[in-house]
Amino acid sequence: MLQIALALLAMSPAPPAEGQDAARTKATTEAENAAPIVVFGESLADSARRLQDCIVNKCPPDKDIAATLRHAENQFVAGDYQSARRTLLQSRGRNQRFSKTFPVEVANLLRANSRIAAHLGEGEAYRIGALDALSALKAGLPDDHPRVLGARIEVADMLARFGRIEGAEQEYRAVARRGKELGLPTIEGYGLLRIAAMYATLAETDRGTYRLAAKRALEALINNNDPKLAIFVNAGRVIKARLDFKNGDPRAVDTLIASYQAQSPDKTPTLLYAPPIERFSSGRGGVDTSFGTNSALSKLAVQNFEDQWVDIGFWVSPEGKVTDTGILRASEKFNGRWTPPIIAAINGRRYAPIALEQGDPGVFRIERYTYTSRWTTNTGSRIRVREPEAQIEMLDLSPDAAKPGKGR
Repeated sequence: MLQIALALLAMSPAPPAEGQDAARTKATTEAENAAPIVVFGESLADSARRLQDCIVNKCPPDKDIAATLRHAENQFVAGDYQSARRTLLQSRGRNQRFSKTFPVEVANLLRANSRIAAHLGEGEAYRIGALDALSALKAGLPDDHPRVLGARIEVADMLARFGRIEGAEQEYRAVARRGKELGLPTIEGYGLLRIAAMYATLAETDRGTYRLAAKRALEALINNNDPKLAIFVNAGRVIKARLDFKNGDPRAVDTLIASYQAQSPDKTPTLLYAPPIERFSSGRGGVDTSFGTNSALSKLAVQNFEDQWVDIGFWVSPEGKVTDTGILRASEKFNGRWTPPIIAAINGRRYAPIALEQGDPGVFRIERYTYTSRWTTNTGSRIRVREPEAQIEMLDLSPDAAKPGKGR
């Protein structure tokens, strides 16, 4: 239900330091938006050689993990998901035991493995990976360290994705409460924002069940008068505008956009509205298969989930509108049937205005979408099969600063 919603939430502006030290700021930012897999500009052969040299020379665990992540990310971007995961698993075998000495590095390794497992439909590996990343941090850091609290938010994200809504809310609230007690407004804000985002997303597809929960969570966030939570209050207003638009208020998004001042083109564009991914025909007897709101396919649409990914590029114009959306790359087995609703949804997005000179094309973005389904076993059988509910996983491949004029 929440496969893409949390990823889209990560496109919202990252919170400022709020007077905290750099380590805390970095830690809490990672909690909201774990570093996206990006293109390093290094060939697969070079990253493989660097990793092998590191292994042969028995380099320290932190160096080994850094080389591992670089090579695995290169493999992932190239579309070789299986090899990327093998690279990560091999490194896990070499380095997981060093979590007490290198808690952050080991946690990053385990988190990367968890995320790629999700793209492969390995739901149990994704779940365990989120828990293992938290355990690695706790092995070398105190329980109240911002990185540990941030990892607890990631565990709650995992619970939400598996439909364990009450458990996710309990963990979000516990982290938010502890963040407030420790004077960590970014941690507190993320916990409160996640609750509001989770229930708002659920209310878009099941209004009767979740409307009141979404309303209460959004009101609690938006009515918070703590100036240190201002950025999260604004993010809550964004979510509310999306929900109001979904519920029939056509002015909600335009009013929100008008309230935003133009932001710097060097920053990640601020997503203000993302329409739901609409239905499409599965091609099997004219049966429609419903895409969840910013989330997942609700029923089986394509029998073969193997090697189904695309890189979609688009421009965000100075006015905050999306232009020139198209598929830049696709997997060898890509069948083309599941991407039109995604492209339509991207085209319908609205971002905050960007401060650019007249005639400037805008800011270029690239997003990787993977069409997959979790592996499971049927009752009385050990044979693994795909679940009937398909999912779409998304990762941002955009450069850190997608300045105008690049890639056009």
